[in-house]
Amino acid sequence: MQVCFPIFSGILLAAILNPVLVFFEKTLEIENRYVAVIMTYLFIFLMISIVVKTITPNIINSIIQLSRDIPKLYREANNLLSLLSDDIIVKFYLAEITQKLSSLLTAIINNALTKVIDIFMAFANTLLSIIISVYLLIDKKNIENWCKEFFGLFAGKKTANDIIKIIHILYRNVSNYISGKAASSLIMALLIFAGSKYIIKCPYPVIDGMVIGITNMIPYFGTFIGGVPIVFINFLYEPQKGFLLFILILILQQVENLIIDPKILSSQLSIKPILVIISIIIGGGLFGPLGLFLAAPVAALIKSIVDVYMLKKLNKNVHFIDKF
Repeated sequence: MQVCFPIFSGILLAAILNPVLVFFEKTLEIENRYVAVIMTYLFIFLMISIVVKTITPNIINSIIQLSRDIPKLYREANNLLSLLSDDIIVKFYLAEITQKLSSLLTAIINNALTKVIDIFMAFANTLLSIIISVYLLIDKKNIENWCKEFFGLFAGKKTANDIIKIIHILYRNVSNYISGKAASSLIMALLIFAGSKYIIKCPYPVIDGMVIGITNMIPYFGTFIGGVPIVFINFLYEPQKGFLLFILILILQQVENLIIDPKILSSQLSIKPILVIISIIIGGGLFGPLGLFLAAPVAALIKSIVDVYMLKKLNKNVHFIDKF
């Protein structure tokens, strides 16, 4: 898995960028695939540069401010625990956590050279992933035709065409959900940032917005998962600000569920809430944070496969949109 990571990440990157490529080809009527691929990557690099240049200084300032406030927050947490309980076990665990954090910082400093080497390896893997994704986007039609011929050898030409069409539907459903949820999470991050900075005047508004934006990719529970640590940190800094931030998150979470998600996501994932909840529990339990993020799309993909299989078995027509 470690050796093949650039291959997997290259395939994933190509799948993510494919809608942008199709958009340029259709909107600007670009027939040359090489030109469309170059424009796609230039556009993505431009967006990343703008985001990095705009957000990075604020992120660095917030992290520096938070690191300076850690001793104060630790004292407040210790005082809070003392007020809540004099249980020696609670204090023991708090001291153990502090010791582990100190050991972690020492290990990072001692392994600085190793970390630098890891960074260069990550850069090399990223470069390989980009190269692989470029070739996949350029040759995607040829790859699709080869897959049709390959499947046709074993299952017949008609079945092979159906398999490719089903893959198109699955890809479209999952990619539309991920892009829609990403847009919804970006809106939530901006709203939390604006409310935290200009209304409540919290000390770390950028961190608040980032945490909510990232965890919001997890359906139903994401906002609360991200909200707990940032509310706790702001509560330690000033209880009133932590309480107001908690109220803001509750209000915006309802706005997202009632307005933002229905408008953006519509019916991209045709699965019931109970299946989403079950998939999140299983995905998070088996694969950790990555499983939480990918649980709903994978569940939708599996359900789509089962639905199409059942329709084919029942000899019912399956509506295909054969555009990729």
